Amino acid sequence: MDHDQNMLVQAEMLALLEGMPASLVETHPVQFLMHLDQVRQKAAQHHLTALHDLSCACEATLQQALQRGSGVVVADSYIAAMEEALTCGPINSAMSEALLASVALRLGGQP
Repeated sequence: MDHDQNMLVQAEMLALLEGMPASLVETHPVQFLMHLDQVRQKAAQHHLTALHDLSCACEATLQQALQRGSGVVVADSYIAAMEEALTCGPINSAMSEALLASVALRLGGQP
């Protein structure tokens, strides 16, 4: 992908992330998950592996967090990590795993 295309994709993905505030998890969880699915699909389409992996991990973690009532905290941590993944440019799978571990540590769990 050329630089202009990368910037367009980055802007599109950031707009999607900004359109899904963490507070949406409490008020409209299904809508939040639909936005998250859109992020995952676009990430796969543009070969943004880290963003795709983070969105998948977010959904899996949210299922458990919603049962405990801590969905907003989880969503906020993952949204921050997804934004970081977008701004750091292309990364390999090891760096993607490091981002996932970082989120797990932020949430107080084990990577």
